[in-house]
Amino acid sequence: MARAFAELAAMPGVDGIQLTPGCQPTADFAARGTTRTHHGFTPRAFRTREVWADDGACLVASDSVHPPRADSPAAARFLDGRPTPILETMYPGYALGDGDALDDAMDRGLALAVDVSHLHIQRTQGCLGDRTLARVLDYDRIAEIHVSANDGRHDQHRPLAADSFGLAWARARLADVPVILECYFHRLTLAQRLAQIALIREGVSDVR
Repeated sequence: MARAFAELAAMPGVDGIQLTPGCQPTADFAARGTTRTHHGFTPRAFRTREVWADDGACLVASDSVHPPRADSPAAARFLDGRPTPILETMYPGYALGDGDALDDAMDRGLALAVDVSHLHIQRTQGCLGDRTLARVLDYDRIAEIHVSANDGRHDQHRPLAADSFGLAWARARLADVPVILECYFHRLTLAQRLAQIALIREGVSDVR
């Protein structure tokens, strides 16, 4: 965890780091600079095992979280008036995984982390229509934007390409919303990592 953080923090163009589950823990890990915590991140374990209680209570204090799986007890109760972290737009199989659920979240005025790769999956699986997509992209309570690429079938966290779904829209929001690159950097060379950052910054003078 400490080594991965140090490698990312030292890269030109990195203005902050999202701390997310998946790195092997490091004793006394301490983040430096601008960070955001996501889902079940903990510095003491690979991940927090339980993010949502069966009664719909959120058990973590991260900045943003995945909503519960659609077949979990929490899915029917996690919006029952409790304060929640920023909720990420998901894909079928999760709450907030289709257009109807996104409309409901926006009707409630919830703060959203819009993951454009997840919207791409919803589009290709036929559960996100043009009207709701336009509404999401124009929503005034977007608190984070997550970008990566996939084939429209599964969440793959692939590197971005110039024509990746949602990339141009994410670039246009850089001045006012944190944009988080979520492709798997551990699989990329340094040159490939720098190319990914440059792709997000292309034609834009400021990035968050």
